Amino acid sequence: MAVDFRRIDIDALDPENSVEPEHLIPPSIANLPPLSVPEIQSIGQSIRGSLSRGDNYGALQAALDQPPYTSSEEIKNIHLATVLEILSTIKSSDMSRVVEKLSSEQRDTLIKYLYKGMSVPESHGISGVLLAWFEKVTEVAGLGPIVRHLSDRRTV
Repeated sequence: MAVDFRRIDIDALDPENSVEPEHLIPPSIANLPPLSVPEIQSIGQSIRGSLSRGDNYGALQAALDQPPYTSSEEIKNIHLATVLEILSTIKSSDMSRVVEKLSSEQRDTLIKYLYKGMSVPESHGISGVLLAWFEKVTEVAGLGPIVRHLSDRRTV
């Protein structure tokens, strides 16, 4: 009786036990330390400063470049509120131009925030804005960001 099939490590295939392979984590976020509440509030204030100067693209880019993947839910929700504020201030006529300027990684992060924003009951006042952003991202980038969001274990 052959027992070769027993050499397979079943636990390595279990999604609950697996660790994200290092080659799949983008280098720009691979070694990010967890953020504290004062740090995320400081980031939010600098982003709001960019918004008040009229630099909507710069504010969105800064918010998407620093997602708090390794932080607590409280910190993630604070950053979500900042991203939603940015998205709601950009005019619908500028959405396509802004999405085209974003990098592929930034578009993927934007899709994550759009999904999370639509899942939070407090954001129902801007759900139309979120859907408009979702439409623009899929027009520019196709379905790739959606597939990458669904397969990525990191949450915003």
